[in-house]
Amino acid sequence: MRVSGKNWRRAAILAAAIAAVALLHYNTPVSYVWVHSLLQRAYYIPILLAALWFGWKGGLAAATLAGVSYIPHIMMAWNFEPQYKAAQYIEIGMFFAIAALTGVLADHERAQRHKVEETASRLSEVYTQLQKSFEQLRRADRLSALGELSAGLAHEVRNPLGSIEGAVQILGRRDLELETRQEFAEMAAREVVRLKGLLTHFLEFARPQQPRIVASDIELLLQSVAKLANETGKMAQVDILVETAAALPSVSIDPEQIRQVLLNLVINAVQAMPNAGEIRLRGIPDGEFVRIEVEDEGVGIPADDVERIFDPFFTTRDNGTGLGLSIAYQIVNQHGGHIAARRNPERGMTFTVMLPLAAGNTEPVLARS
Repeated sequence: MRVSGKNWRRAAILAAAIAAVALLHYNTPVSYVWVHSLLQRAYYIPILLAALWFGWKGGLAAATLAGVSYIPHIMMAWNFEPQYKAAQYIEIGMFFAIAALTGVLADHERAQRHKVEETASRLSEVYTQLQKSFEQLRRADRLSALGELSAGLAHEVRNPLGSIEGAVQILGRRDLELETRQEFAEMAAREVVRLKGLLTHFLEFARPQQPRIVASDIELLLQSVAKLANETGKMAQVDILVETAAALPSVSIDPEQIRQVLLNLVINAVQAMPNAGEIRLRGIPDGEFVRIEVEDEGVGIPADDVERIFDPFFTTRDNGTGLGLSIAYQIVNQHGGHIAARRNPERGMTFTVMLPLAAGNTEPVLARS
């Protein structure tokens, strides 16, 4: 039994308790049998405490001390009662039995607790290491994304610059016909516009504006998007339909940014439908979010490419910049929402945008289109 530090105080208290019970035994007249019966059971209190505090060794030490203190009293006071005297010796045997059993259980519980504490400590260390590893992976991921972004931008910029360079060289010829000169001048101008649009999208992706969050009416927003895309849809013989649940709750968003996201999804859907059809804009309550679905009947996206469509500069169109969906993904994330895409069972795609509900009963507003 190891006794150190504060355990010395505990050991002293236990010894004092046993001594106090023994003193009461020796000073209580034998005629008070019921008092002696009570006192002999009082020994169990320090014995149990010793077993709990110090294990089975401490319990047996306390039982020994109690027995040594009690046996002289039995021998001196109860010789005239052989049966009662024998019962007292049996009681001392119980001191040891109870001390051993309680001590073993206490030691087992202490060992289990120690194992749990060690396991918790190891888990804490592992968690700390995982957090460090996670931060390192995040930094590596950001560096990797930056490298891919830079490489993609360089590739996308090189093409229009090459076209502009070729057009300028041709325009430098003195004998060039006026019609040819105008043709190459227009080509150079188109490439400049394309280059400016690419850089604008890149800046929007690299330095997104912080959203100005307000409680907004999602049904009015969907109607606004459908109205803005209506002319584009008519030219492609595409009908844009809005379907919303009754009493659709308001959402906490920047309406201009989310309109940009949804309009981009609808225009993409129109461009993916060369054979006409319908686009459905849906607004559906979904727990603490409102789920917006943009479902088209277009050519769809190959299954292998679905998980890559939100990557910067990834596009399935020949004239696409590959930044539109990346910007949409970033905007939705800034709003605390989610955006995802899935292939429809028959044809086309469905893009899902999850937007958080507005807190409280704020009056919804919508910025004008």
